[in-house]
Amino acid sequence: MSRALAQLCRGLEALYQTNSGLDPLTLVRPHGGPMGGAQELLLVRESADGALEVALVLDHAVLRDFDADALADDARLGGALPVLEGLSHLCYVAEAARQERPISGLELETQAEVDKLALTLLSRWERAHKDFDGLVDRLYFRYTLRPMDAELTRRYETANRVALAFSRRLRPLVHARKISVLRQALREFWRSPMAGKQALAA
Repeated sequence: MSRALAQLCRGLEALYQTNSGLDPLTLVRPHGGPMGGAQELLLVRESADGALEVALVLDHAVLRDFDADALADDARLGGALPVLEGLSHLCYVAEAARQERPISGLELETQAEVDKLALTLLSRWERAHKDFDGLVDRLYFRYTLRPMDAELTRRYETANRVALAFSRRLRPLVHARKISVLRQALREFWRSPMAGKQALAA
C-alpha cells in the first residue's frame, strides 16, 4: 500500500511536470470511524508561522485494499478512486501554495474529477481507446453523491459537468492514440484557473 501511494503521487507529478516535495506516507491518515459518508477528506490549515499544513484522511478499508494495479482493474476501480481523488487534492493544493495562488473548492474538485479519468486511462493505455467510453460513463454518469448540503452538492455536480465536457475533448486524442498530445491537454487544464478550465471544457 505505501509503495502504491508513493507511486501514484509520483505519477501525478510526472504527468504535470511538477515536484510538490510531498511524501504521501507522512500525510495520509487512516480513519476507521464514520466520516459523514465520505471515504476521503483533505484537511488544510495555516500554522502560526504562516506555513500551510495538510493531511489526507482516508477510510481504513479503502486504504487497506488499495494498490497500484487497482486503476487498471474495473472490479477494483471504485475502491481506488477515493485514494486517487485525495492525492489529486494534495498535489493541487501544494502547487497552488507554491505559486501563492488562491484556489476554490470547486477548482479543487474539478481537477480531481479530471485526474481520476486521466490516471485511470494512462494506467491502461494499451486498451484505453476501448475503455474510454465505459470509464466516462462510470465516472461522470453512474455515481452517487453522499448526503451533503446544497452548496456542496452544487459544487460536486458542477465539477462533474466540467470534467465530462473536458473528457469530450480528450476522446479523439485517446482513440487516435496521441498520448503526447493528450498529456499536453491535461497539463493545460491543470495549469489553468477555474475560469480557464471551464473555457477548455466549453
